[in-house]
Amino acid sequence: MEQWTKANTPEDVGISSRGLLNYLDAVAKTPEVEHHAIMVLRHGKLVATMNFAPYDNETPHMLFSLSKSFTSAAAGFAVAEGLLHWDDKVLDILSDKAPENPSEWLKAVTLSHLLMMGSGLDPKSDEVDGEDWAKAILACECIHEPGTHFHYNSHGTYLVSCMVQRVTGMTVRDYLMPRLFKPLGIPQPAWDCCPAGVNVGGWGLMLSCDSIARFGQCLLQKGMWEGKQLLPLEWYEKATVKQIDNSGGTEQPDNEWAQGYGYQFWRTRGNRFRGDGAFGQICMVSPDLDMAVAITCGTMDMGKEMQLLHEYLFPAATMEPGTPEEQQALARRLTDLQHPWPEDDGSGVDVSGVYGDGETTLTIRQEGDRLRIVQKAKDPNECSDALYGKGQPVENTVSLQLMDEEKQIHTLCAYGWNRGMLHIANRQVTAPFALKATLTPVAEGLELDMTGIAYPSEKAVLKKQPE
Repeated sequence: MEQWTKANTPEDVGISSRGLLNYLDAVAKTPEVEHHAIMVLRHGKLVATMNFAPYDNETPHMLFSLSKSFTSAAAGFAVAEGLLHWDDKVLDILSDKAPENPSEWLKAVTLSHLLMMGSGLDPKSDEVDGEDWAKAILACECIHEPGTHFHYNSHGTYLVSCMVQRVTGMTVRDYLMPRLFKPLGIPQPAWDCCPAGVNVGGWGLMLSCDSIARFGQCLLQKGMWEGKQLLPLEWYEKATVKQIDNSGGTEQPDNEWAQGYGYQFWRTRGNRFRGDGAFGQICMVSPDLDMAVAITCGTMDMGKEMQLLHEYLFPAATMEPGTPEEQQALARRLTDLQHPWPEDDGSGVDVSGVYGDGETTLTIRQEGDRLRIVQKAKDPNECSDALYGKGQPVENTVSLQLMDEEKQIHTLCAYGWNRGMLHIANRQVTAPFALKATLTPVAEGLELDMTGIAYPSEKAVLKKQPE
């Protein structure tokens, strides 16, 4: 993999070390935004890599809807190669998926409409499943004239993936390998497929923060990479500008999601644009500052995450230079970023047994200085069997059946007793999902207080059950 050219200090590319320290201070004061990895680029150089252990910038991470921006790039390549046109109708390319009597609006939906989230498709189209997604989506018809109404629709992006695969004979992932991923130094990624073998397009791509940063730097250079035009310039100029209004007709200067939408990119404050995905995955580009920022994250509040970028990180490029002492302080800080695991103060008691509240059953077993916690629930996706290390995480691997593919999910799990309360933490290192819980022994059994990223907050008393 081609290595980054690194700035000796942030000041070498006009970024204040003090500003980056201010950003990290603000991040530390915003615990509801759990950053995993952050990479900051300016003037073509890597300014800072902020890895919050146990996460890093090299491990592939779920991108969720940031995947859409890569699907858009695939469409751009197909247009540049004459295989598609922006005004190609979806029903012309996917004629075998059309309903028997399509409406005039549905017949008018083009590749451009799908990319700008202006297809007019009924929102229920985003809820279809089954064996033939494309047919089910198009059966939902349009409720708005194409090009007149913004509605964020992930299955519309899936239709883009279908169109690209139909004209190229390759999945979006395979089509992008020689055109984008390999030239950027990105290893072949995993990308979820539908039952028909089409990359889902709107989500499902796994890339590291480093790979996101490479894409961001290429975008910052208007598609240029190592002196060559890698991404099609026409696509770049269409994808990153406002193609459709998403404000609902009311100017909202402080609303991150109301600044206009391009071709699977959001316009954002400060004359920037971004691709983003659920739980905080971000690729944000600032042409005015010649900066790009890549983030993998776990948060339920992306607004706060982006506020930190706008209020602290990007302003670091307009501040006075930091002092040598601040440069050294930043260097030290970057080596010690982490999400702490529960510590153990020795106040633990044996809570082995079976506990439940009618909905969930927990079986706890002490195995030496480790705990095995087996959770059973009515929903099989909420069941788990994990080993927790005392004060230090233990790696667990579980198999999950997602659509037609079995995936190996790696989790790190640790526990610790503090003042007679059992604290547990569970993190998926390739995803934003993280769980924290406190189990307090009470007369009836255990009092549960659980929070997490993509886990429901829950407070309950789990009563001791006969074994």
